[in-house]
Amino acid sequence: MSAPRLLHVFPAFGTGGPEVRTALLINAMPEFSHGILSLNGDASGKARLDAPQSVAVTVPPSATGMRGRLKALARVLEASRPDALVTYGWGGTDAILAARLAHLPRPLHIEDGFLPDEAERQKFARLQVRRLAFRAAAAVVVPSRTLERIATDQWWLPAHHVRFFPNGIDTVRFAPGSSDSVGRARTSIGATAGELVVGTVAALRPDKNHSRLLRAFARLVQTGPARLVIVGDGLCRSALEEEARALGVLARVTFTGAAVDPSTFYHAMDIFALSSDTEQMPLSVLEAMASGLPVVSTDVGDVADMLVPPAGGLVIPREVSALEVALGRLVSDPAERRRMGAANRARAVAVYSLTEMIERYRSAFGGLLRSQAVA
Repeated sequence: MSAPRLLHVFPAFGTGGPEVRTALLINAMPEFSHGILSLNGDASGKARLDAPQSVAVTVPPSATGMRGRLKALARVLEASRPDALVTYGWGGTDAILAARLAHLPRPLHIEDGFLPDEAERQKFARLQVRRLAFRAAAAVVVPSRTLERIATDQWWLPAHHVRFFPNGIDTVRFAPGSSDSVGRARTSIGATAGELVVGTVAALRPDKNHSRLLRAFARLVQTGPARLVIVGDGLCRSALEEEARALGVLARVTFTGAAVDPSTFYHAMDIFALSSDTEQMPLSVLEAMASGLPVVSTDVGDVADMLVPPAGGLVIPREVSALEVALGRLVSDPAERRRMGAANRARAVAVYSLTEMIERYRSAFGGLLRSQAVA
C-alpha cells in the first residue's frame, strides 16, 4: 500500500522560514509521500530536503486574471489528486479557492504573516479574501500568538478553526560553538582579531529592512573595530552592497549569499540583530537563541515574548537610532552579552522543541487525512 500523498502549495518554494520549516517536516515524515506545487516556479528550497529526488515539484500553467489563474490551478490540482492538500501564505489562498473548483476536500492552511506591503496594515481587498478563503480551509495553522489574535479578531475565524503551532528548533545543530569552530567561522567571514561581529540571517527582501541595520552599523563602526555579516541572498543584494559602499563600510560588511545550513555562521557572531519591518515567529531568532547569542530585534510579531526581555535581548522600535543605541549597549558590555546568550540558549532548549513542533504537524496532517477518508 502506497504512502498517503500530501501536496504542499507555496507561492514560491524558496529559502524563507516557512520553506525551511516545511523541509524539516518533510525530512521527518517519511510515512507520507510529499509533493510541492510552486506557484511561481521557484523550487530552490528543495536543496534542504534529505531526498529531493523523491519530492516532485510542479508549476501551474501561466494564466491572466484571477478567474483564469484559479481555473488553471484547479486543473493542476484535479490532475494531481493528492490525498490531502496543504496551502501556505497569501499565495496559498488561491489554492484554497481552486480546491473548491476542483471538488477536492478542504485543505489545511498554514499562515506565517504578511507581505512587505502589509507591514503596517492589511490591505482591505486581501482582508476580505482571507475572511472568505480561510473559512473554506479545514483549519488555519499559525506560528505566533500575534497571528492567532489577528485570525479571530480580524479574519473573523472561530477559535476552534485556528491552531497555534510555535516554531521549533534543532538545539543540537544550533548550539554554541567550540573555540575551534568559532575561529573557523570568523575566518570564513573575514573577521580579524579584535573585531566584534554583528550578524543577521534573512533573505535580502525589502521587508527585512537590512538598510536599517547597515545604517546603524555605519554609526556603530565609528566607535571601534566591528564587522557585520549578512547571511542570505535575494533581490536587494546589489542595492545593499551599493548602500554599504556609500556609507563607507563595505570593507567591514560580509555578504555570504544564501546558506543551506547557516548554523556555523552563528558561531562567528557576538550579537545577532534583526531589523525587519514585519515578522511573526522568525526562525533566525530561534536559531540565534539556541546558538547562545544575545539578540537585538525590532518589535515585530512574537519576538518580545520569545526573548522575554531583558533576559535574552533588546526589543526596540523600528528606528535606526534605537538599533544603534541597543547595539552600542551590547558592544560595550561583554558580561551582558554572555548573560543574555546563556538565557536564550536555556529558553530555546526548554520552550522551542523541534520534536514537539514536528509532532504537532504530524498529528495535524494525519487528522486531515483521516477526516478526508471518512468524507
